[in-house]
Amino acid sequence: MLWLVDRLNLLLTYAIGLLLAVMTIAVFTQVTVRFVLTAAGINISAAWTEEVARYVLIWIVFLGAGIGCRKRQLISLEFIVRALPALPGQGLVHAGLLLCLGFFGLLISVGLAFMELGAVETSPVMQIPKAWVYAAMPVGAALMILNTAALMTEALLDRRDIRSIGATAEGVE
Repeated sequence: MLWLVDRLNLLLTYAIGLLLAVMTIAVFTQVTVRFVLTAAGINISAAWTEEVARYVLIWIVFLGAGIGCRKRQLISLEFIVRALPALPGQGLVHAGLLLCLGFFGLLISVGLAFMELGAVETSPVMQIPKAWVYAAMPVGAALMILNTAALMTEALLDRRDIRSIGATAEGVE
């Protein structure tokens, strides 16, 4: 199971890279049209670029957060769990991750409700259903659940200190 999760994350990392390229092209196009061409006396509009950049960024954030859960790479305050002895510190991390799993489940529920609302709403410029944009929340939250469960499973099966997983900023891993 862990191998499949890691392969899925690898594919999603490439997808995020592609989405980042799309967003960069959209923003570059917008800047070029708005400032460079206008300064040259050419007045055209590229209203689609703002929507593309915004919607792609939303997907990047939710997919990236899902992947970040796998190695505990999301921002957190860890001075308390690191100050505690091994067993209580690990227990506190696991308890926090269980709370996160509940929150991610709530995000799925809320995201599905937003998708239902967005099914009848379209974006102003590109006229795409907003449900496609809102789908980023439940998809990302499902990835967060999958990756958090994989993280906890890996720590328990390998008998690793979960506090050290993903702690490369401090050189622990």
